[in-house]
Amino acid sequence: MIRRVSMNLSGREVTVSVALGQYIRQMQRSLDRKLDTLSHGVTPAAVHACRTQTRRLRALLRAFRHAFNSAALARYEKILRQLTLDLGSVRNADVEQQLISRVAEDQCIPKEDGLSELGAIAGHARSRAVRGLKAKMLDEAWLRRLERLRRASSNPKLIVELQLPMALLTARILRRRRRRLRRQLRAHRRSPRALHKLRLKVKILRYLLERCAPNDAAVRKEIKELRLLQDRLGEFHDEWSLERRLTRHRRYLRANIDICASLRDSRDELLRSIEKHQIGLLRIWKKTPLERIRELHTVAAA
Repeated sequence: MIRRVSMNLSGREVTVSVALGQYIRQMQRSLDRKLDTLSHGVTPAAVHACRTQTRRLRALLRAFRHAFNSAALARYEKILRQLTLDLGSVRNADVEQQLISRVAEDQCIPKEDGLSELGAIAGHARSRAVRGLKAKMLDEAWLRRLERLRRASSNPKLIVELQLPMALLTARILRRRRRRLRRQLRAHRRSPRALHKLRLKVKILRYLLERCAPNDAAVRKEIKELRLLQDRLGEFHDEWSLERRLTRHRRYLRANIDICASLRDSRDELLRSIEKHQIGLLRIWKKTPLERIRELHTVAAA
């Protein structure tokens, strides 16, 4: 959901300090709820929700870095980064298992060539990752870390006192993010690593727009295109990563060859879809120049 930059009761634009305080409290409460859900069951949906929320928080902290106390920010970011890493092994196992299951449904791949064994390996890897995460969550160190996370988010020294209107600073940050992403889109780099870096930039801009941008039709259209591009880039990265990991299982070479052939066919289709959404995003920015985007943010400050 897109949230407008809020106004206070006197009608004046909310300052950077006040707005960031509101954002972080809301986002931290949301993360706390998702972590509580995870503690009751390590499901793929619960793991993904927690990782996504930590990344949203990290994106906000990184974008508005100069509005935070550097020492307090470093502590907060360190805990969030460690939490993301702790959830990473289960999330990676979930993605691998889902991809192998999807490929197994392809009727062109023989089922007797080791495919079921690869699926079992992925299932065992997921079980190990879940046991490891559950063991961490039962440890006192995990509970202490979550408590440090909550204290870091509510630390009164975290946010520097700034009287600058939030709308103006947000417009400045989003304009810079769009400009950088536009340059990268126009570069047309298609290597897996370049596309992964592009995906991270797309994701951060989307998170910032969803949290900080005004509720405007042009912005909603931009968010939709960013989400579609992010999804296709994510699928490309997941399939590329799976193909690399399959080289470890040489015993099931026949299944590896079949899966990799299927992934290469899918990759060509994904690249065409990625190109389509890149062009779509550039067209949106062409129709809505950065000067117009800046006006959308400064209307509230007038």
